[in-house]
Amino acid sequence: MKSRVRIRPLALALTVPLLACPGTGDEGDADGDTGNTSGEANKLCTLYVACITEVDPASASDLDLRLGNEGSCWRDPITAQAKCVEECAAGLGKAELDYPSNKICETPSELNDAIFEIGQAIFDPDDPFADPAWAPLASGDSLELVLGGQGLMMFPIGLRGANFVIADDPTNFTDPKMPKADIWMDIEGYNIGFAGHFARIYNYPLSFRPLSGSSDINEFLYIAVIVPDEISDPKELDGKPGHIWIELDPYDDEPILREIDVIVAVSGDGF
Repeated sequence: MKSRVRIRPLALALTVPLLACPGTGDEGDADGDTGNTSGEANKLCTLYVACITEVDPASASDLDLRLGNEGSCWRDPITAQAKCVEECAAGLGKAELDYPSNKICETPSELNDAIFEIGQAIFDPDDPFADPAWAPLASGDSLELVLGGQGLMMFPIGLRGANFVIADDPTNFTDPKMPKADIWMDIEGYNIGFAGHFARIYNYPLSFRPLSGSSDINEFLYIAVIVPDEISDPKELDGKPGHIWIELDPYDDEPILREIDVIVAVSGDGF
């Protein structure tokens, strides 16, 4: 799904401060080379799969393929993920009633049902001042390079999530309830940035807002992943395979990991 490069004024393009290098906290890499998995399963679903593996091994394999740590559900859009979490909650509740003596099937007091989806922001080529639109990213999709104001080249990574706390005021970046994220991006042959990655951003505040028309889904317009200064000709990146690794850290909840493979798209007259 290649499309034209969008030109975006910098002042409007940045929804939060850019963090081109790590922020506060531990600056260790913690090994971002995590392979091509889709990421961790929802914590509640992990418990459900473990329960069924114990009490009904014959059906556990199919369940693990959908809801387990590398299950197909976690590559689906956020609305489909939410249905998977509902299935896990209902299934675990039933298993707890059916097998009351089996501790592994007990429903936890904290459900840990947070989920999120990786997408990208798509800008209107005819109106550079308009807010970008959300576009989902599936494994192998094209990720568009955008030329922002003042010549900054970036990949605008959008997020949608559910079942976690967001800040009451999305502009208050000191609010401890604001979710944060660690992001790695690798591009084959161009991992010349911090810790051997194309780009790495640490402790990035995510000013999620409720998605219009939905009472359950929250949206963050985009994280601006900046192209390293050493890359003078961005067209060299066109068609290169890339890998994105994002760990979302919600307030008072366990981190959630998602990964996705992409193909870099650099096109249009802006470059």
